[in-house]
Amino acid sequence: MLEKKILKTIDNIWPEIWENTLYIYHNPELGGQEFKAVQVLANLLKKYGFKITSPYLGMATAFYGELGKGKPAVYLLAEYDALPEIGHGCGHHLIAGASVGAAIALALLKNYWQGKLVVLGTPAEETVGGKVILVDRGAFRECDAALMFHPGQTAVINISSQALEALEVTFTGNYGHSAGPGEGNPLRALVNLWQESQSYSDNYYPDRQIQGVITSGGTTPNLIPNKVVGKFYLRAGTVFELEEVIRHFEQTAHRFSRQFKTPVQIRQYESRYLPLRTHKGLAQVFLEKTQYLGIKMDKKPYQIVGSMDMGNVSWQVPAIHPYLPLGAGDIPAHTLEFAKKAGGQEGEKLMKLATQALALTVQEIFTNPHIIW
Repeated sequence: MLEKKILKTIDNIWPEIWENTLYIYHNPELGGQEFKAVQVLANLLKKYGFKITSPYLGMATAFYGELGKGKPAVYLLAEYDALPEIGHGCGHHLIAGASVGAAIALALLKNYWQGKLVVLGTPAEETVGGKVILVDRGAFRECDAALMFHPGQTAVINISSQALEALEVTFTGNYGHSAGPGEGNPLRALVNLWQESQSYSDNYYPDRQIQGVITSGGTTPNLIPNKVVGKFYLRAGTVFELEEVIRHFEQTAHRFSRQFKTPVQIRQYESRYLPLRTHKGLAQVFLEKTQYLGIKMDKKPYQIVGSMDMGNVSWQVPAIHPYLPLGAGDIPAHTLEFAKKAGGQEGEKLMKLATQALALTVQEIFTNPHIIW
């Protein structure tokens, strides 16, 4: 009976939830600039009784929405940043809409549960990893479980991801004519480091990866630059393996520093991402709720070839980050085609399914908190 009440409540509020989600979709904002998204989500939650704190923990586009008190404290996480040029090609508006929609449905059924329900707005997933910053600043100290979904190409629940280290490499030297000898040429050192990093990735893909770009490589072909800069992402399945990749990378950078007689500096420029740990109890409940909704999820372990800031959350509290397919699952994320589908009927259908599954799962946690304790 309660499950049917939750689904009926979602039906009743759906036009409003989808309308606000479409506003975010049609007004895409990059990480750290999501002011419109925060305003529309915060106002919607306020309408249904949530107490909003925004900005939150020093992040201008983070927010904390709270309803209820006591234990368990269950957090629904909302992402809402877009990608440059292609907008919501990763479907983060659907993530925000599903978490907020599930929270509002449960707010309207407050007499059926006890505890604290939080919607945590987590900005800049695509850039600096807002959740990593929020973890470091104590956002999850009172949290007992953290949940979100992500649009993708398949229905998978037992997710893991790769650890990531972000390193900036700077080679320096003296200006000189580019027609001269190669010694003391910072650009040659950086290009060789980039090429060897790609070869390393080719040899060890997908278990270990190094991706990089040259962010500053000089101004004219006729002048040896006195400073060049590259940014690199180093990835591996475990933190131990990541440390091995870091050692290899740093040794390679110093080797080319010596070969081309150009000093090198290496620094971490973004926080480290930890691999995602999916909580078995939460995953089982989500699996059961999607089955109730008529969705068959793949139960096999699945490692994302990439990294996510939700990984750091999962080392603090029980967490899940399931993927559900957009349409037929035939379009990869971070594409214009994915963005188009995410704003249409297929995006709406997916978000409603995710809203239902999240709401049913959270209600089960409130009813049976032994799932997480």
